[in-house]
Amino acid sequence: MAAELNIYSIYKLRNEDKYYLLRTERPGFSNASQMEEDLAEAAEEEQRNRMLEQVSPAGFDFIGELQNAPIGDALYTENGKANLEIYYMETEFGHPWIVLGNAPSEEAFLAELNDDEDLLRLKPVGKPVKIRVAYLTENDFNLNT
Repeated sequence: MAAELNIYSIYKLRNEDKYYLLRTERPGFSNASQMEEDLAEAAEEEQRNRMLEQVSPAGFDFIGELQNAPIGDALYTENGKANLEIYYMETEFGHPWIVLGNAPSEEAFLAELNDDEDLLRLKPVGKPVKIRVAYLTENDFNLNT
């Protein structure tokens, strides 16, 4: 059985310098069923698309995503935060895979990253990029319509 999974995705508003970090949830599914896995992935993608549509009809550029636990307590709250600084790094696995987190400084981000075996397995490369995001979770939206 594959457990529920929080997915963190960074988007940039097209033609503007505004970034959004979305946290969505992929439902759990039976590992024995490809159909259940496909349905779970489609449900998460639909949730993410509906959130983006409510943010802006202008369109977005997809920066990357993390399908793992990020760094920083601020990214585990029930609701998002309008203004949050995060760091992200690309990985050896290429686009769209990144590691990300919230930390008071680049040094603190790198120190926490170096203590996190799960994130290190993603093989982060390059220098961390610092951006200010609107952090949004599924709880910040009315997705029942």
